[in-house]
Amino acid sequence: MERYARLARQGANNPSSAHGGGLEAARLVQEARQSIARSLDCLPQEVYFTSGGTESINLALKGAAYAGSSLPKRALTSAGEHDAVDASLSFLEEYLDYQLVRVALQADGRMDLAQLSQALEEEPAGLVSFLAVSNETGAINPLEQVVSLVREKAPRALIHSDIVQACGKLPFSFRRTGLDMVSVAGHKIRAPKGTGLLIKAERVKLQPLFHGGRQESGLRSGTVDMPGAQALALALSLHTENLQDHYRKTLAARNFFLDCLARHPLVFHTISSAESSPYVLSIAFPGLRGETLMNALSAEEIFISTGSACGSRKAGDNRVLSAMGLEREIILSAVRISFHPDLDHDAIRHLADRIAWLHGRYAVS
Repeated sequence: MERYARLARQGANNPSSAHGGGLEAARLVQEARQSIARSLDCLPQEVYFTSGGTESINLALKGAAYAGSSLPKRALTSAGEHDAVDASLSFLEEYLDYQLVRVALQADGRMDLAQLSQALEEEPAGLVSFLAVSNETGAINPLEQVVSLVREKAPRALIHSDIVQACGKLPFSFRRTGLDMVSVAGHKIRAPKGTGLLIKAERVKLQPLFHGGRQESGLRSGTVDMPGAQALALALSLHTENLQDHYRKTLAARNFFLDCLARHPLVFHTISSAESSPYVLSIAFPGLRGETLMNALSAEEIFISTGSACGSRKAGDNRVLSAMGLEREIILSAVRISFHPDLDHDAIRHLADRIAWLHGRYAVS
């Protein structure tokens, strides 16, 4: 953020301008693009700057559908996708006559690969999109295994993955996964809000959603946010360099929280599996509504949620947890807690103590 603020103060030079200030801004954008390519193991020309994960997802899926007239109009996704993927594919279903198939989730929150295989065998697919890591539960889908399965059974399909919760937190190589497109949100790795990426293989053709200045090789018109691009590149580089240390500390923080909870006389149900990403914990406290707990903690400036930020305002409704086959009581009492490597034990212990106290006060038996 310090780098972002410093660059933002240098002036509003447009990277598309031909004057000296514009050329310097363009150089800094290209420098950021090259740094990102190194961090994600892709080519610089495969990196496109966007305003965040939602735009990147829309550009990938709608852009592929509009450009791919020869692709089968059948899209496969999981029942546990981020709202941006689910809504984008629903748009294709409604307006472009796509057939949309939502593959079931297993009890651990991962996509059911047996059902995916069956769906791929039934009819040709043109688009496949699935989460790398669930934004609701932290469940980790096996990227390379899924890509291999799709390539075997639907070799013409374009494969997209939302890696927002994986980027900078789990090992990732665009080249090694064999994916066609991935979407990234900057704020998940402490870059400024409103920054994001679409990584797209060179051979993949997309139709732009924005038209005007033909920035980003004509794929994403609009003045490129040079300070945001630089800040995102730096954040990604720092997270990639410290990935193992951050993971270890975050896992320790999550486990310490669960240990602290276990010392209290309250019943809780850990929805996230032990193999899920430690950065996201879905947990339920039967008898205490999730929104009641969220609001009570919010009054103390402790911020948890009842689900992902894009869908958490729908009280008592969580389609991802429903798709996992959880009972209504568990879904109503579920909350999502995000962890990061800088949390100290006192803060974690305080959270567990407050949850236990609030459960004792508000829980209905």
